[in-house]
Amino acid sequence: MSVAVCPTRRFRRVCTTAALVMFLVFSTGTLAQDPRVRVSLKDDQAVWVGQQMVLVVELLAPGYFASAAAFDLPEPAGVLLMPPQNHPVVGNETIDGTLYTVQRHELPAWAMRADAGAIPAFTVRFSYKEQPLDKDETPATVTTTEIPVTVKTPPGAEGLGTVISARNLDIRDVWDPTPGTEPVKAGTAYKRSITFTAPGVPGMLFPVFPAGEIDGLGIYTKHGVQDRSDRGVMVGESVDAVTYVLQSPGTYTLPAANFTWFDPDAGQLITHTFPEQVFEVIANPDQASVPSVGESGDTAAGPLASMDRRTIGWLMLAAVAVLVLALLALNSKVRRRVSGWLTPLRPVHLQPLNPPDRVRR
Repeated sequence: MSVAVCPTRRFRRVCTTAALVMFLVFSTGTLAQDPRVRVSLKDDQAVWVGQQMVLVVELLAPGYFASAAAFDLPEPAGVLLMPPQNHPVVGNETIDGTLYTVQRHELPAWAMRADAGAIPAFTVRFSYKEQPLDKDETPATVTTTEIPVTVKTPPGAEGLGTVISARNLDIRDVWDPTPGTEPVKAGTAYKRSITFTAPGVPGMLFPVFPAGEIDGLGIYTKHGVQDRSDRGVMVGESVDAVTYVLQSPGTYTLPAANFTWFDPDAGQLITHTFPEQVFEVIANPDQASVPSVGESGDTAAGPLASMDRRTIGWLMLAAVAVLVLALLALNSKVRRRVSGWLTPLRPVHLQPLNPPDRVRR
């Protein structure tokens, strides 16, 4: 077996450097390459309108990630695309002799229309290091490719507009207190909580409950959404809090409302009906108003009853002032006594600090 020999010191240094480079290439892979990105659908099949899809984005850094990935997501018409909900899965991969660290992200998406034909391309930004102990970081920006999608309309949902496709969707309609059939007094208030919950559906996709406006009823609404993770699965929740205040006597009807969604497991549309609610409101004796002039036998009390306390106070003060002035004008003794009371309140004229020179006589 022949062995190559480096005859001089200079050649020996060159041979040593070349051997080290070859060792790094064959043992750990070459690192001087550009970052990459791969994108695909987790389940590359047709989806129903409103059904969740999962977009898989794999980021490949030629070295080691030095920062979290930032996704510049678009807002395409007919598609709701959300950022990753969980931490990425990290691994290593060697491609053409280059060692890459791979981050696998899953982005949930929903096609809200049948004509949503693709998830458009978008950019992802991150930084990386060639070696773990390197101080300098290299910024990177990669761009995904457009991903076509095939969307189907659930049978029978052609005229419904937006439809949600969900499994195990739960609806709760809770009243406090529970309405009955007996008449209730004006001023009674009812609190109502309507909750939509389903796995794989963000809370923002559920519709806002149509509380409406009815004369004679005070209707106050508050809408909130919350998403949580349950064993890696996103569970969306939407809550509508509605308060009904029965303000005036009469008969009031809250109309029925329907919510329809598609169950992929059953392969059919399901409709939940919020039933009609009727309130028979009677007068409340505790809400009797203050009698006006004509309803009361005391006509002199009518104008005073319509005045506020401040106005009445000023009128009483003016009356006392008029009475004092009248007494002063009619009685000299009273006038002298009042003058004595006011003497301490009169200003005292002090001598000036620098009096002018007196005139000599």
